[in-house]
Amino acid sequence: MLRIIHTSDIHLGAKFSSLGKKADAQRQALKDSLAKVVDHALASKANLFLITGDLFDSNFPSPQSVSFVKSQLARLNEARIWTMILPGTHDCLSKSSVYVREDLSHNLPYVYVFNDAEVFAKEISDIDTTIYAKPSAANKSTESPVAFLASATKDAKTRYKIAMAHGSVQIEGKSAPDDMPITLREVAEAGVQYLALGHWHGAQDFSFGNTVAWYAGSPEVTYQEGKGGIGQGYALAVDVMETAKVKPIKISEKVVKEVDIDMQIYENVENVVFELEKLADKNCLLLVNVFGFAESAVFVDPDRIAEELADKFFSIKVKNTTALKLPEITALNYPEELVVGQFVRIMQKKLEGAQTPEERKMIEDAVQIGIAELEGKNVLSEL
Repeated sequence: MLRIIHTSDIHLGAKFSSLGKKADAQRQALKDSLAKVVDHALASKANLFLITGDLFDSNFPSPQSVSFVKSQLARLNEARIWTMILPGTHDCLSKSSVYVREDLSHNLPYVYVFNDAEVFAKEISDIDTTIYAKPSAANKSTESPVAFLASATKDAKTRYKIAMAHGSVQIEGKSAPDDMPITLREVAEAGVQYLALGHWHGAQDFSFGNTVAWYAGSPEVTYQEGKGGIGQGYALAVDVMETAKVKPIKISEKVVKEVDIDMQIYENVENVVFELEKLADKNCLLLVNVFGFAESAVFVDPDRIAEELADKFFSIKVKNTTALKLPEITALNYPEELVVGQFVRIMQKKLEGAQTPEERKMIEDAVQIGIAELEGKNVLSEL
């Protein structure tokens, strides 16, 4: 039996600018996640350790990040676990690639980097395995990273045939044609027992035909929009005999949650804050989508909501796409002789003449604030 630990998309050195003061902690968490995956490989006595792209967030990682990677590779090498590293899109095999400047396999005979654009296979006789991989030469390409497998794998003499690829399985509405496209037919015809995928940050199964194929996803939360499958925070343990059996391993305690808030239901910001407080979790990166029609006197300030709840979550990001629900202008609710009535009428004309969604949103916010202030609610003092 061949035992594999598969990880990907660690993105060491990611900026995390949206996390503010917690950015340093999350960069350290990325390092910790790699160390934890290595721990699993050592504990399970794995034969093979696969990193399927974007080990680094860019081709210019800090010396500290490179040194850390070398220390983890040394641990694997000492245990005689064969380690295969594939360049991805963030750390592609360009002229300025980190894999060209840095010799990650120096004095580490069990470490192999696919850093030669002309070499797509590595045979490892002592585990009776051939590894196939085509490194990314750029961060965008219409060329499939797996199309070559159908013909390349036919001549393999080893018992086990394993492939690595960094790209996007083609799903309508989810995959761009220049994002290293992989078709399900290519997966089925790959001719390998296991196809280790990278690029998508959520662990998920894309097995097709006789080929077992999985994205490992990121072992730690990287980019908040990169969920999919069972989510981020996993590595994969893969046992291969005649076929491959895959078991996700939980690495990170952090979770990404997305919540939709309809202002027609919650009516005011206080209710929104009250509802979100129920989800309080220090390990949660919360994404809040506020939408629907808001009353004119209700000013939805996403920064204020995030600030009020900042200590309840690891991070919180609030997106506001509410539309203004203007009251009907009548002699009863906004008489024309009143200042507020004149203001509403003027702003309605401005809304009718808005040329772009951005301009309309700006006018809607001004109407909300203006009516609230004219009605004595003093919302500006709270902003």
